[in-house]
Amino acid sequence: MVSYKELGLVNSVKLFADANQHGYAIPAYNFNNMEQLQAIVMGCAQS
Repeated sequence: MVSYKELGLVNSVKLFADANQHGYAIPAYNFNNMEQLQAIVMGCAQS
């Protein structure tokens, strides 16, 4: 059985606690096709 940590996933409770403690946001994106995903990734890379 594969552990979620082996896939690079983290516990969301710990993730949000760290974000709150260090003052950064965690984005959430909804997309329906590859073009939308590409636009999201490009926008994140440029900011």
